[in-house]
Amino acid sequence: MKKLLLLPIFLIVLGGMVGNALRFTERKPDKMTDFSKIPLVINEKYFGREYPINELTSEVLKATKTTNRVYTSSDEITFQLFIAYFESQKYGSQIHSPKQCLPGSGWNIETIKPFEITVPDGSKKTINYSVIRDQFEQVLMLYWYETRSGSIRGEYGLKFDLIKNSILLNPTDAVIIRLTIDTGNDLDLATKQGLEFIDRFYPYIMESLPF
Repeated sequence: MKKLLLLPIFLIVLGGMVGNALRFTERKPDKMTDFSKIPLVINEKYFGREYPINELTSEVLKATKTTNRVYTSSDEITFQLFIAYFESQKYGSQIHSPKQCLPGSGWNIETIKPFEITVPDGSKKTINYSVIRDQFEQVLMLYWYETRSGSIRGEYGLKFDLIKNSILLNPTDAVIIRLTIDTGNDLDLATKQGLEFIDRFYPYIMESLPF
């Protein structure tokens, strides 16, 4: 009987020791992200400007590095590109899901669903397709996560990836990539424009990441 009681106690203690070791043992990335590799102007088609996030937002977000840009296309479509890089997802600096942040900022999420896209190298990836609205406007938002394991759409997948990399003693850095397009009440046009933007900027975005 005593042996049977000792086994679960031993497993609990062992699990605690392993968890504690994983928490305080982490491999740092070999290099940092470099958002300067993403151009502000491309082929006289897109013209962008950097708008740094404010100190309060930065404190809540706890990202290592961000870029927040507004681009206007030659046909007067406006895009907001926001990328936040987290050198580590441990110690309270994990990525905030738009599902949690947007309602607190006054946005209602009308639609969110998986959406498959084809990137310039011909491969396919599934991202999030979301329509959000506040009292003034409707906006299309396309977003996904990137880690050393590749592209991830969902928050649960991101958590699983964090656990896996922690166990393997790999860096736990990750990034959220978010593109918003003013729909002008024309979702089909906004979707087309958003996909064209991703197709043009995707190589530069990936080049800027340390993965």
